[in-house]
Amino acid sequence: METLCFEGNYIKRFARVKEFCNEKVEFVLDEFLGEFCNLWLEEEYTLQSGAQWHQRTSARQDNRGGHYSRKIITGRGVIHLRVPRGEKGEYSYSLFKRFKRKTIDFENIVIESLLKGHSSRKASSFFAKLFGQNTLSHQTALSSLRKFDFELEVWKKRPLRNDAVILVLDAVWFKGVIPYLKEAKPVLFAYAIYSDGTEEVLDFELARGESGNAWNSFAQRLEQRGLHNVKLIVHDDLEAIIQAISFVWPKALDQACIFHVMQNFTKKLKGCPDKRLIIDSASWLYESQSEEEFYLWAQKFKKRWKKYYYHPAFKYFFNKLIDTIRYFELPKEFWPAAKTSNRLESLFRELKRRINVFRRFPNTDSCKRWLYALLTERNLVNNKVIEYESQHSS
Repeated sequence: METLCFEGNYIKRFARVKEFCNEKVEFVLDEFLGEFCNLWLEEEYTLQSGAQWHQRTSARQDNRGGHYSRKIITGRGVIHLRVPRGEKGEYSYSLFKRFKRKTIDFENIVIESLLKGHSSRKASSFFAKLFGQNTLSHQTALSSLRKFDFELEVWKKRPLRNDAVILVLDAVWFKGVIPYLKEAKPVLFAYAIYSDGTEEVLDFELARGESGNAWNSFAQRLEQRGLHNVKLIVHDDLEAIIQAISFVWPKALDQACIFHVMQNFTKKLKGCPDKRLIIDSASWLYESQSEEEFYLWAQKFKKRWKKYYYHPAFKYFFNKLIDTIRYFELPKEFWPAAKTSNRLESLFRELKRRINVFRRFPNTDSCKRWLYALLTERNLVNNKVIEYESQHSS
């Protein structure tokens, strides 16, 4: 007899089984899964009622009352069930929870679809083609994200580690952050890099603007939750952040983001005939391997372009120069992360790309929920703390 244990012989293998001859394999498997689940329900009803179908025994506790139809949506698709019903009382089944129409696995698939870039309506259309019509409405798809509400509340109250080497502060602007306001508003972010090399988003806060009060309140909440000592703080060229840092963490090194400084320097050089050469020379300064070497190269840079010494762009650049080299006081392995706020900038680009499918948030709660879900998907939140807190609060 021919053995069919080699890859590529699926047709011959299934031809031996009668039901696979004229039907697609997945249809047969789905039918088998439905029969298996209905048998599961019958067995659980028999155990709870104390007797099998038509069995006359003194152990019987209830008489059958027929069946009612119910469907559950699983990762395999929609399963139609015939749930046994008794004349007395209600019966519980381990196959599904009361008032629950979707399994946890299916909800996770829906959430994954939304976080990967599907809008709620596209997700609804996708699952309709995959599992059949009326599988998932777009409102149900959005409500799946509500599972993050409790985690978010715990995450925003968790104690923070006190050994941050680098703290990055920046904001990203979205529409719908504040209800009833059409214009975009900022979401303040804090990102930490620790001495052991781990990184995480510490917190985010919705605000009406990047004012001194907004950044000061945000920084104070971080400090009150345990972030007392920070070695170096990276930020853009915003005065409100600088004031908050000097008030909350006065001993921290204040590092201006090199990218933002160079960006402003480039804008101020508009119209300068040597603009490209000047930018290349200035960027090369930050390739130096020590503070002494940096100042040596800076002197050469100044001599080379001395004809522009009184240009407003050069005045700005030399005033900011000392604020851009605080990273030299850290171990060398932290220099790439300490030079710029790229850690948050790359995160912001990804958040905007994902959120662009629906353009604006419908309300504040939706904004918080989406941001936290996307951070969780990128493994930028401390899930271990959340699990510990949820176990001890329940």
